[in-house]
Amino acid sequence: MAESRFRHFIKYVLLDILLAALISFFLINYVVSAFLIDGDSMKPLLRAGERVLISKLALRKGNLRRFDIVVLYKPDEPDQSLIKRIIGMPGEVIEVRAGEVLINDKPLTQPFAGSGALSPSDMKALLIPRGTYFVMGDNRSVSFDSRLFGPVPQKYIYGKAFFRYWPPTVLGKVK
Repeated sequence: MAESRFRHFIKYVLLDILLAALISFFLINYVVSAFLIDGDSMKPLLRAGERVLISKLALRKGNLRRFDIVVLYKPDEPDQSLIKRIIGMPGEVIEVRAGEVLINDKPLTQPFAGSGALSPSDMKALLIPRGTYFVMGDNRSVSFDSRLFGPVPQKYIYGKAFFRYWPPTVLGKVK
């Protein structure tokens, strides 16, 4: 009888482990996952070594907006990822003139911008194709972004940063 209870116990433990693994797989691949900031392209908001949670569910609703901070596959090395801010939307014309970003020939007000948001070089006007986004790092002088690799197809964007959890001293919502 004790052996029967033990088998019953093991059966339920294994089922619980399997269920937990399936739920974890679903959450990580379709809902939320963690991302480690590598580099200084998003300074001062995000710094190297910090960790953020990214929502994958937010992308399913098609609600990407200007200034969202997104994680994307690096266009020239799709096995690596970048974290950037959406600056230009599909159908807009973007240009960098005298360090200032212009959208449809109007200066872009960047509420997050400090001196690091000025682009170190000019960029000719570019029409952002449908289904793509123009992304830039906040620290423009060191950012590898759409100025170098062009607009990013929406399918390359796989997460939207929403919460910083490491280190604990900077715990909170990513804006």
